[in-house]
Amino acid sequence: MENTETYAIGIVGFGPKGFYGFERLIAYLREHNNDRSIQIHIFNNTSFLASGDVYRTDQPEYLIMNYANRNINGWILQEPYALATSTPDFVSWLTENRFANAAPNEYAPRAIVGKYLEDCYQLVLDQLPINVRVVPHIGTVSNVFKRGEEYQVKYTEAESGKENSIQCNSLLFTTGHHTFTSQKNTTSKENSVDFIYPVEEKLKPINKDSLVAIKGFGLTAIDAILALTEGRQGMFERKGNGEFKYELSGREPLKIYPFSRTGLPMVPRNGAPNSNAELHFFTDDLVRHLKKNKPVSFKCTILPLIKKEFYFAYYRVLFKNHGHQFYFDDDFTVIENQVQYFHEDFPECPVFNWEAIVDPFRDEPILSSIMLQYYLEFLIEEAKRGEDESPFMAAVSVWRKISPLFNELYSFGGLDAASQKEFDTYYFGLFNRLSYGPPVKNMEKMLALYKSGILDFSFVKSANISENTLNNNYTLQIKNARKTEINYYLNATISRAKEGEFKNELYQNLLKNGLVREFKNKLNTSYNPGCIEINKDGNAIDAKGRVDKNITFYGTPTEGITCDNDTLSRTKNNFASVWAKGVCTSILNKAGITEKYEREENVL
Repeated sequence: MENTETYAIGIVGFGPKGFYGFERLIAYLREHNNDRSIQIHIFNNTSFLASGDVYRTDQPEYLIMNYANRNINGWILQEPYALATSTPDFVSWLTENRFANAAPNEYAPRAIVGKYLEDCYQLVLDQLPINVRVVPHIGTVSNVFKRGEEYQVKYTEAESGKENSIQCNSLLFTTGHHTFTSQKNTTSKENSVDFIYPVEEKLKPINKDSLVAIKGFGLTAIDAILALTEGRQGMFERKGNGEFKYELSGREPLKIYPFSRTGLPMVPRNGAPNSNAELHFFTDDLVRHLKKNKPVSFKCTILPLIKKEFYFAYYRVLFKNHGHQFYFDDDFTVIENQVQYFHEDFPECPVFNWEAIVDPFRDEPILSSIMLQYYLEFLIEEAKRGEDESPFMAAVSVWRKISPLFNELYSFGGLDAASQKEFDTYYFGLFNRLSYGPPVKNMEKMLALYKSGILDFSFVKSANISENTLNNNYTLQIKNARKTEINYYLNATISRAKEGEFKNELYQNLLKNGLVREFKNKLNTSYNPGCIEINKDGNAIDAKGRVDKNITFYGTPTEGITCDNDTLSRTKNNFASVWAKGVCTSILNKAGITEKYEREENVL
């Protein structure tokens, strides 16, 4: 007998991760091939479905990826295969659609990546089973209540402001609960911006010839700086020596002052693939051993291994550059002896120094502009050489290889509490700065803007900003040293989970309603990273410690209990597949079908 009762599924947050969950769900539903009526409710703050806020298609083309084209693929090679007529990776799609800069090592505009993701979404929509209906809701979800076996999803429509609610049997949350607390400026001051995106809208009020302070010197700060210069018709032109020169349009601020705790910019990249060099110390075997002996100390156990990998990568390239072979040995003193003999033969070569790599100006309380200029020039030159020629780049690229293995140790309380806190508050940012920086072209632009006089590094380190109540402006000052008045203040930092904090209204309400509980690492000491607790399938743990298989989290909401949820990755912390399979099992169970849905996933 045909079952006509509708099974409703909700996906809260529909950027790339929401789309990935949706794609897996449709693939599993097609494989199951039942005739149950199914509705998939998509909740998203904006109409940029699948691209989301980060890759929205209306942003300017000068906002580019820090992720080379060859690394982008909206599809996963996994059974059941995607229900789509074609599944092009990004490079193939760029080539087919005749986009410029389609080479694998190029960095595309984020808006183009968004267009690709939206096309991937449409390819799935075009092949929907006839019993599946997709219902988008453009608005903000603020609360979820459990009513019997169902969940009442409360949301506010973006266009009308009207409050509505939808009943769902199963929910997937991919929206960040601590990254973007709001898409609106949360401060009351007209001359400050807490969230710079979309840049053309948020930064439009900034007057030409004004003084602007930008908190942060990472990818978001670079976006803000480019929006206030190139985004105002300024032009970057290559000179005969290959350097950029910036031509003013007259619409730029007079000065832009970036400032951060370390004052250090991110290490740029040239787009070339990672070297094929293997890890020697941070290995699969080691990870398997450590996972059996939890908790793991970051400083005592993991950090020394990371330092050894940096050391080996550095000297592997340095030796090669001088026609020598660098040999691995299980006895690290044998490796150190090779290095000692090498430096005796080549005393002019720089010695590996961990501190100089992670923070060359640690002992400098204040950075001069000229010091930072020299450092930028050094980073640009090393990035152009790449990790096959630059010992420095070979070393800092190591973290990209270590990261997936480290995630296995970090996730679900694998580190002791003190170690997790130390990693979250210091080393996560450090390794991001070293290994996930912007394209070298963007750092060349920063140097050109500095030389033009617009970008000013006078307050880049050890500065604080405070409100000036007399004139509604701000004061940017280095402690017991120089200061300047500021007309506009931009916060260009992207916050992560913070100890004991749940800023987002939705996640506060999930806690209040008992649908989730806070994750606490109680190994040796205690640390609350400010994230929800989930099991290893991504399912929520409710206030009473019970697993709710009908609520799953994926992507940003799992930060703090997992690590490094790359926005575009289809494989890292992939809760989408297990969620989709679980939904199909729930549909079968609810329909009264007793056989279990047991198909194993085969990753090719």
